[in-house]
Amino acid sequence: MKRILLFFLILIPFLTGCNDEDETPEVDAFIFGQWEFFCEGNCMQFYKLDQGRLFIDNLNTFRDAPIITYKAAPLDSRFLSQAEQLRAAFPENYLRPLGNDFVACPNCIEEGAYYLAFENRTGVLWWQVGKNPALWPAEIRPFMELLVQTLDELPKE
Repeated sequence: MKRILLFFLILIPFLTGCNDEDETPEVDAFIFGQWEFFCEGNCMQFYKLDQGRLFIDNLNTFRDAPIITYKAAPLDSRFLSQAEQLRAAFPENYLRPLGNDFVACPNCIEEGAYYLAFENRTGVLWWQVGKNPALWPAEIRPFMELLVQTLDELPKE
């Protein structure tokens, strides 16, 4: 009887202990880019900053696939700091409460939009921001200017 009790006393910590999945933090991949609706050629360009690597999409239009997919090989590490600076500048306090919405984008269908998102194992939180700087709220204007500059400096494919 003592052996059985001892066995269960030893076994209990293993059965009730935390598993690795519970301790894994929720890590967001940061996605940014732009798209055009009425265009010829490559009508979208998206980048995904994920676990210290920067990936570029492998699509030309939204019609290529129902979800955004990325090339398997990351971009050269010299582009990583630009994406990390953009992520650090993201206006969390203003945009997070407006998740899954259009911002300053009355004519997104005609003008296209800038796309921003956080993706993790629980889903995607996204924003689409219009391309007209005159409509950008003051709270996001510096970030949007940095986004436009970053997109101009990153490689296109």
